[in-house]
Amino acid sequence: MILSNPETSLSPSGESFPLPVKADYNNELKRIEELVRQARSEHKEIVVVMGLGFVGAVMAAIVADTKDAAGKNTKFVIGCQRPSPRSFWKIPLINRGEAPVKAEDPEVDILIKRCVLDDKTLVATYNSDCLQFADCVVVDVQCDFAKKELGNMKSGEADMAALEDTMRTIGEKIQPNCLVLIETTVAPGTTEFVAWPILKKAFANRGINEIPLLAHSFERVMPGKQYVASIRDFWRVCSGCETVARARVEKFLHEVLNTKDFPLTVMDRPIESETTKIVENSYRATILAYLNEWSLFAERNGVDLIKVINAIKMRPTHSNMIFPGPGIGGYCLPKDGGLGYWALNY
Repeated sequence: MILSNPETSLSPSGESFPLPVKADYNNELKRIEELVRQARSEHKEIVVVMGLGFVGAVMAAIVADTKDAAGKNTKFVIGCQRPSPRSFWKIPLINRGEAPVKAEDPEVDILIKRCVLDDKTLVATYNSDCLQFADCVVVDVQCDFAKKELGNMKSGEADMAALEDTMRTIGEKIQPNCLVLIETTVAPGTTEFVAWPILKKAFANRGINEIPLLAHSFERVMPGKQYVASIRDFWRVCSGCETVARARVEKFLHEVLNTKDFPLTVMDRPIESETTKIVENSYRATILAYLNEWSLFAERNGVDLIKVINAIKMRPTHSNMIFPGPGIGGYCLPKDGGLGYWALNY
């Protein structure tokens, strides 16, 4: 068994990286500032992606790969990850042009390597002071749902501590005209009634009178053979807390994603966008659980459920009925319905 040193961060492959100390932060900020200066001289928009997990790392690369009609890169992306023993290793890996996530999709490795080493449009850091340079911040930190009792979702609650901490940090450091885009799947109402007040309070503490520009557009990432395409070449839903944020997020997503072939749906309020994701995943979880129950019945009673479903699918109104899988699981589906129920009573 490999035991990690608390002053180091151990990658999944076993490579050890020393955690930064206080004296490192100033030099790190100077490094980022010089890269930003160069990017600004090339008229690039500065985008900070907060959280370099299985969504944030690939989203950062997709944004960094954005090009205009002439084929010129238009964004410079700074991926920011907190320097914890659990996560710091992602930063040096990305800065070497290596993907911190392993995927069946070969484009993940190709994309990150190209953006970091060839186009030099992507860099990673642990210093959140990089937020002061951002024109846009994309938030990809976790929002979990904690069950208190096994099998009883109703007693659980949303765990937004990481998201709330991130929003406070953002509010303390960004410029007033910076757009903040939450991609995280959250409980309906979170953007308007949790995140926005945090930003407003931080702005007030800094003597800033402007209203923070906050938007929501949930990811639909599907790690697998179409990992990159599930972000870049897929339908998106977005919304803003007010008209300026809504216009800004719409423009940003049109630039970054393939909205020509996969049109963007713009909602009036973030709670509508948030609810869209929760209903979408809850619906799928319900259908999967329903078919799993009949799969168990069929197995116990010697019934060929595939034959049964094919017979049902002959009826036009039931032609989209899915076949059963191994059950219901994963990270998203078991928790997202809980986020909806929690929001109802929050």
